[in-house]
Amino acid sequence: MEELEELLCRFAYLVMDFPEINRITANPVLLNRRGGGVSSVKMELEPSGFQRGVRPYDHLVISPYPAYYRRQVMLKNGKPVVLRPIRPEDEEMEIKMFELLSRETLYFRFFGYVPKLTHEFIARFTQIDYDREMAIIAELEENGEKKMIGVVRIISDAWKESAEYAIVVADPWHGQGLGSLLTDFILDIARDMGFQKITANVLATNKAMLRLFEHKGFSIKREDYEVYYAELPLIPE
Repeated sequence: MEELEELLCRFAYLVMDFPEINRITANPVLLNRRGGGVSSVKMELEPSGFQRGVRPYDHLVISPYPAYYRRQVMLKNGKPVVLRPIRPEDEEMEIKMFELLSRETLYFRFFGYVPKLTHEFIARFTQIDYDREMAIIAELEENGEKKMIGVVRIISDAWKESAEYAIVVADPWHGQGLGSLLTDFILDIARDMGFQKITANVLATNKAMLRLFEHKGFSIKREDYEVYYAELPLIPE
């Protein structure tokens, strides 16, 4: 099984890194206790004149993990934090972060009741399609343990023209400038992904979030008694 796993991973990297490959037939694949390999391989390339897409991995149905979206920042208290895209294996860290969120923080993020933290619920946040959604977590290491202390997220509309923004920072790290750092990074990523604008809904009682939107240049208007609508046009760099 380990040989098969390595073979599939190598094959996946080959397809990811070379969009010039149109089709590969590998038959048969032979595996035994001493190892394995492929006895016959036939490869068909794209026609001459083929050009790669503008963005990496445009040729794939599902994009691989975008490891290039990674940034190290410093909190106001001097502690270093890594900002990176979320991974499925971050599920346990996200559950632990939820345990640090106050009722007010949960209300500001979800506008109401939060369901029980089941695997099915958390998987919606950790197992994402990186083409249409991006979630950046803030990862802090304390006493040899890595912790998720915040996450910012954008979710695309059906036409990939605008994306809806949401953020949460664990209560022990409020006031450290993390919300601003996460927002700056996700706005840079949104521009890189080609979105034309970012939108968000925020409760009227969430004064800190309204101040952040105002500072970042969002236009803000009141939707009703409880909710404001914020919007920021993005100019591709």
